[in-house]
Amino acid sequence: MQVLCDPAHPSHPEHTHPNEHNQADQTGPAKTFSRPSELGRGDWKTILLQTGKSLISGPTTLVAAGCAFYTTLSLFPAISSLISIYGLAFDVQTVTPQLEVLRNLLPPGAYALIYDRIQTLVAEPPSSLTVNLVISLSVALWSASAATRSILAALNIAYNTKESRSFLVFQITALAMTLSAVLGAALTLAIMVALPIFLNLPAWLHIPTPPGSIEFAARWSGPLVMFSFQILATSALYRFGPDRHYATNWRWVLPGALFATLTWIMTAMGFSYYVAHIASYNATYGPLGAVIAIMMWFFVSAWVVLMGAELSAEMESYARGEPRKPIEI
Repeated sequence: MQVLCDPAHPSHPEHTHPNEHNQADQTGPAKTFSRPSELGRGDWKTILLQTGKSLISGPTTLVAAGCAFYTTLSLFPAISSLISIYGLAFDVQTVTPQLEVLRNLLPPGAYALIYDRIQTLVAEPPSSLTVNLVISLSVALWSASAATRSILAALNIAYNTKESRSFLVFQITALAMTLSAVLGAALTLAIMVALPIFLNLPAWLHIPTPPGSIEFAARWSGPLVMFSFQILATSALYRFGPDRHYATNWRWVLPGALFATLTWIMTAMGFSYYVAHIASYNATYGPLGAVIAIMMWFFVSAWVVLMGAELSAEMESYARGEPRKPIEI
């Protein structure tokens, strides 16, 4: 099989195709770039072609399947952590209306399963910050961090780097990123709840507005906030997740995060439509149909996230003048 070779390691001449020597002689020293805007059309073509090769020949599908498995196991602990943290500062009853944003992104059975679980958590008495809550929340976060640990390992494969962080540092990094994701999701929910209130301020202050503008803004403000959070979270994942052995900048991970987010939205909606109107997991798997649909949805999502990571890794490598090359092992 083919994997991506770290350009920092010397390659053996016997594994190099003669055409690569001729191409290197003709092009001379590789050019470096300081920002994505400096890349030309030919540079982007090379980056995209190399990314496609790495996705086809690399273990992306296998790694995405592992991420989907661990993410499915971590789903309900993550939801419990989110509701617990959100309930410390806000009314948990405001969570349910915001789930409508996910209706078109999730398969119907998966959406119903998640919706019922959140309804159960919301119906429980509100909790205060007690020792028992801290302990239960810590256990839930640790369980949810299993998905983060699998994603960090997958990102190392996408970036073709070996994990050099100690066991303790790796676990702390995964737990910190999990907590950051839960806190970010809670803050996103709070913003989605508060936005309609701010959008109604012109009406309360008797400020004239174009007809239908407030309704339009209220309808699309929630998806826009969630879209922005997705880009920020994916960028942070690409920035701090892989164990890089070189310095990088946010500007090099943002294009991959934006590409992954846009692709994920289209893919998630397409998969949701496919499950709802074409395939029937309930007919095949019976009561497990919703769980299988969730796992498949996570598999598709993980594959798209890894595709964005491959693109970011290729961009960073190309910008340093060290394009990665596939080798036979």
